[in-house]
Amino acid sequence: MADKPNFRMERIERLLQELRYEVERGMMEREVDETLTFRFVVPISQTFREGVVCCEFHTRPTPRYMAFMPEPEGPRLKVVK
Repeated sequence: MADKPNFRMERIERLLQELRYEVERGMMEREVDETLTFRFVVPISQTFREGVVCCEFHTRPTPRYMAFMPEPEGPRLKVVK
């Protein structure tokens, strides 16, 4: 017996590809601003008993050479008195 296909995950992947296309075309045609933000919370987590899942999509302009470098987590040095 074959595994049941994961229709939900396949649909999400297809929708994300469509989103990518629309964002790229919109920005190339200057119909969409370079800074977009979309956030929502899923009210349940499988990892934390009382947790939630935070989902976030954002765009920002960046130099080409920095395109796929990880964002810094914050300053590495702290001034201590």
